[in-house]
Amino acid sequence: MFEDLDIDLGGQWIRGKLWGPVTGLPTIALHGYLDNANSFDELAPRLPNHRIFAMDFAGHGASDHRRPHELYSGLLDIRDVLAVADYFGWSRFHLIGHSMGAEIGSQIAGLFPDRVASLVCIDGFCSTNIVPVTLEHLASSVSASFKQGARLKVFPTLAAMSARLSDATGQSAASAEAIVARGHAEVDGGYTWRTDPRIKGSGPLELTGAQLQQLIQQVTAQTLMIVADLSNDWLRRSLDVVMATEQPRLTVIHVPGHHHLHMQAESGLIAELIERFAKGEALELEALSSDRYRQLADAVNKTGS
Repeated sequence: MFEDLDIDLGGQWIRGKLWGPVTGLPTIALHGYLDNANSFDELAPRLPNHRIFAMDFAGHGASDHRRPHELYSGLLDIRDVLAVADYFGWSRFHLIGHSMGAEIGSQIAGLFPDRVASLVCIDGFCSTNIVPVTLEHLASSVSASFKQGARLKVFPTLAAMSARLSDATGQSAASAEAIVARGHAEVDGGYTWRTDPRIKGSGPLELTGAQLQQLIQQVTAQTLMIVADLSNDWLRRSLDVVMATEQPRLTVIHVPGHHHLHMQAESGLIAELIERFAKGEALELEALSSDRYRQLADAVNKTGS
């Protein structure tokens, strides 16, 4: 079972769900873009040796929206995660992240290696968005900050809301329903998202190619990267950089499933991999070498051409 927990970060409330025994491995779970803490409802109970706080990022789920004068940025998300760890008194902690959460987790592990004991990335890793930021992008990011109070689409029923999410993301009906259960608000005429609309104008922490490689090399935590075989194209591009950068502490495992595999039938397999990884055991699925990854990537590219 879990308990709901609200954490006051200087007037900014971060909310989430706390799982596991007090004596478990101190762990923060980070959800993906526009998801929320419910995305770990299938995985967290399967990790009995972990004390997991699955947090809603600011502007997501039940957490507060950022203040009107604040922009959404990866740096502020990183700050919030470290502040949450400080709240628990965790000088070192484990990170489990999915998609955007894996990106933020890997950035924390590289920027603050002394804080992170281990890192699990589920279908995500450091951003490879290394194209120089355009002036138009900078302008649109600032303009997005004025969307405070913008009206989001209203759905007549929660079922309609879940169906729209499932269609848009390819995740199962059950996992979409879990996200909607925590992420909706009741309004006149039906239901809408709690999500702050300004988030859609935000972007990842921007790094140059050299900075990205340095960040990966600075990660001292043992790292497990779980890649779905039906992953998104952007993650394959990220893997190109990851596999070309020397990082002996990184293990990449390729498993069957979709992007939200930790919420679906594969959650048991993901939990088993994480538990064995935490114990330092050898993983039974194929750990990808750079050469083997190239073979798989070439096969995928030929299939899509």
